[in-house]
Amino acid sequence: MKFWVPLICLPTEEYLPLAEAAERLGFAGVLLADHLAVPDEFASVHPSGENPFSAATEFPDPVTMIATLAARTERLRFITYTYILPMRDPFTVAKQFGTLAQVMGGRVSLGCAVGWLREEFELLGQDFGTRGARTDEAIAIIRDFWDDGWAEHHGRFYDFDRTGMFPRPDVRVPVLIGGAGRRALERAVRNDGWLGMNYSWDDVEDKVGTLHRLRKKAGLDGGEFTVFVVANAAPSEATYARLRDMGVTDTLAAAWQAGQPGQPDTETLEDRIAHLEKFAARYL
Repeated sequence: MKFWVPLICLPTEEYLPLAEAAERLGFAGVLLADHLAVPDEFASVHPSGENPFSAATEFPDPVTMIATLAARTERLRFITYTYILPMRDPFTVAKQFGTLAQVMGGRVSLGCAVGWLREEFELLGQDFGTRGARTDEAIAIIRDFWDDGWAEHHGRFYDFDRTGMFPRPDVRVPVLIGGAGRRALERAVRNDGWLGMNYSWDDVEDKVGTLHRLRKKAGLDGGEFTVFVVANAAPSEATYARLRDMGVTDTLAAAWQAGQPGQPDTETLEDRIAHLEKFAARYL
């Protein structure tokens, strides 16, 4: 099972040294979150049931950050966890992530989701109610461009004739889908994997089992498919063995406690690197 380091809700200046430490210690890669602009006050509630950040939380642009970190590493992989696809147009996303994959030798995956922060969509003038359908169309367009550099699409939200986008990536760019609902799981099965969050053991078993049943029904049983999930359990050999037995392929390296909005961060960069070293020595 692969372990990923979360570069999420941390001081931006820590991203590079933490990424370099993650590569040195043998972690699979790092995760980068995405929010474009967060209203100071919002009523929307995160799918976890909590609001894990505030309008002042640092969310550096993940595409820019991935390019920066990739230039300073050689093996480390990168996943956006998760990129809010329906807040953008598919042309820009196809160009950005296709370029990243091309120059990085395929070390990036587009982890995307439909989003939950209604006020952010409204701020950007995007329709919150159609975000799922727009995501499906956008993924189809993005994949079409990546396939051979050409795309044509006549759908509900996007309508254009044959169009070129070069250079195209000469490696496959995995598209991983975040979200906990049935539609998200079905969307994941149509793509390259699922990005789950923190769940109880019962929920992990239910969602992973649903994924396997959906893939089998679609004739996709077997083959490479990412199942990323985090159990609400303390890190231990038993925790990770149980996840592996359930069919989980990737999980979070829970090397430190996530911070709380409005609370001071008492840990230093040196503390976090020490936590990564301790975690790696025990589990990698």
